[in-house]
Amino acid sequence: MVNLIRAAAALCCSIGFFKRSINCPQTEEANKVVRFEIQVSKGQVNPTGAGFRTAILTNGTMPGPTLRVNQGDTVEFLVHNYLDEETAVHFHGITQKKTPWADGTPGTSQPLIKQGASYLYRWEADEAGVYFYHSHNKGQIMDGLYGAIVIQAPQSSERPFHYVSYEPSDWIPMREAEKKVLPLMVSDWSQMTFKEFYDTEREANIDFTCVDAILINGAGSQYCLDRQSLDSFTNPLVVPVLKQAGYDGITDKGCVPPVQLFQGNYTLHLDNLPDTAYNKCIGGVGGKGNFTVDVHSGEKWAALTFINPGGLYPLRVTIDNHPLHIYAIDGQYTYPQTVDQVTVNNGNRISVFVKLDQPVGSYTIRVANDLLGQVLGGFGQLVYNGVKEPAPEPKPMMDYGGGSLSPLIRKFDQALARPYPPKPAGSKADRTRKFLIRKLGQPHGAYEWTLSGHKGFNHSQEKMDPPLLFQRPDLIEESELILKTKTGEWVDLIFEIEGPFAQAHPMHKHGNKAYIIGSGIGDFPWDTVEEAEKELPPGTFNWLDPPYRDSFDTLEGVGYNTWLALRYKVDQVGAWLLHCHVQSHLTGGMGITILDGVDEWPKVPEDYLEWNGFPKPQFAKVDESHHFGRLQKFISDDR
Repeated sequence: MVNLIRAAAALCCSIGFFKRSINCPQTEEANKVVRFEIQVSKGQVNPTGAGFRTAILTNGTMPGPTLRVNQGDTVEFLVHNYLDEETAVHFHGITQKKTPWADGTPGTSQPLIKQGASYLYRWEADEAGVYFYHSHNKGQIMDGLYGAIVIQAPQSSERPFHYVSYEPSDWIPMREAEKKVLPLMVSDWSQMTFKEFYDTEREANIDFTCVDAILINGAGSQYCLDRQSLDSFTNPLVVPVLKQAGYDGITDKGCVPPVQLFQGNYTLHLDNLPDTAYNKCIGGVGGKGNFTVDVHSGEKWAALTFINPGGLYPLRVTIDNHPLHIYAIDGQYTYPQTVDQVTVNNGNRISVFVKLDQPVGSYTIRVANDLLGQVLGGFGQLVYNGVKEPAPEPKPMMDYGGGSLSPLIRKFDQALARPYPPKPAGSKADRTRKFLIRKLGQPHGAYEWTLSGHKGFNHSQEKMDPPLLFQRPDLIEESELILKTKTGEWVDLIFEIEGPFAQAHPMHKHGNKAYIIGSGIGDFPWDTVEEAEKELPPGTFNWLDPPYRDSFDTLEGVGYNTWLALRYKVDQVGAWLLHCHVQSHLTGGMGITILDGVDEWPKVPEDYLEWNGFPKPQFAKVDESHHFGRLQKFISDDR
């Protein structure tokens, strides 16, 4: 009986379960310094077989290599810039609690990394989970500069795995699967470089929403569907708008043309659009084919994390015959949800377990655009035991356009993503800032946006010298585009998204996570959440266990406004960006800067003030008397 109790205790310790109730042996690996070195350069790539284009390679690959460390490790991330332009690398979701100068946002927390220069980022991996690194300069992420970061939690950490399966025999295989979690970078892909993409927006004066393919870990294919298939996958909401504008249907690339109703009250210059922008579809199959996830049925469970580093689209994901057991979002453990489909918005990370209980064979991973503007799909394969023959009885849950194939399909609900263990939000805000997300309107371009409601984020700030973090905060004026807070405050950020076509914008706050305390349809006329709570239905706001994330999806709405309310505590001092992660929206102005903790502003180390993160060079002291003596002897000998 004693041995049985000891075995049960060992099992609980191994998965981090009941750690407060029993004494677990301390077997954690000592924290260490992990050095990770990358070289970024330009190269020609053809991931979909539709033609080569210039991309940014990280150590010669796209995406870049995965950084794996343990929680508590110190990371030294060394970047060598071999591009013909400046760059910077942001660590998406990493708190930078002690190192705000390593956040990687040019003009805000660092200067740009010049061509031919190197930059050494040092930061602590203080929170476990899956994150990613990517460029934060001029849409370079759309050119391929990104890679995954996996921070392994200590063995003693509490995990919610017993809510995924009540069978103790599953817990250790889940823990082993988590150690080997496979990041899957699911992203849209354009045959245009970001510069070409942005130039197309400006020359045609449109909000450009048409790409060429979907990639999984840099691999994929480019599909050209027949007219019958395109029409069958077209969202019914789009059809009357197209007919009113004189179009018979979506384009051959599956895109909704840039019709005036969707673009807004602007003068469009559609004659400047190249034929490949919206109309001409070029098919192809990448040299690597579609990405394959190899699993072995003997391992019982696989752990995957879907990361969306794409430039435009939120993506729906399903795996034939396999429910997805969500156990973490944005690096934070959650109470699990079992679903058939997850939607991964730009910047999101969703970690899932997949139970390996199906017959040996190959099962299709399906990825599709979540927005109305384009019918676009991509595929991968989940392959058991190396057997690539199709599964005997495939059961797809989603078609190429993202439509449900079953009335019983279970979809991920952001509002139910409760943190595990629970993390209650502060009961009252000390400060509130309201935002109005919309296009700026004339005389600005159709591609220009605002987060503040009236002004767009000016990207000349990326070249600000010195960066905001390096300046005295009392000399920085608070404005529509700069919010200042004090340490320990609870701050509410309230976003109102202007209709009639309110897009689900993927907002991201650098520096720390925030609670999603509420969202809704319609206007938000109140000045504070407290005022709104008195008039809105009970339960509109979640104070007990709201989702706790660093990426926040606003609600989509057709014909009305929507709103989203966040609350966070100022416990990460520094200069941080708050912005939309759709790259054309960020470049178009949808962002502001938050100076958190101006009353306890950090002192930037000299290494970063002067030496790109490297220690100050040490010069050997010269013994001048010794050299003077030798000089005197030389002169006397010469005489």
